[in-house]
Amino acid sequence: MIPTSKDVIAFLNARLAARGLPHRVDQIVVLPYVNPMWLANWDAPQLHDAPEREIIEEELREARWQYPQILEEF
Repeated sequence: MIPTSKDVIAFLNARLAARGLPHRVDQIVVLPYVNPMWLANWDAPQLHDAPEREIIEEELREARWQYPQILEEF
């Protein structure tokens, strides 16, 4: 089964909470295609302006490694 955007949101929110960060993700942007290079086909723009960039980038890298290709689920 291919993971969905809800899986990534749950993963990121759990990781951010575990780090004690106040940020949470409500939605992510999923590209409409599967990347042939197996790069992540999603992004979390809600976190772009967060001040804890280094920690958030680390969590995003982990999430992209865990969930490189996902389907959008509403």
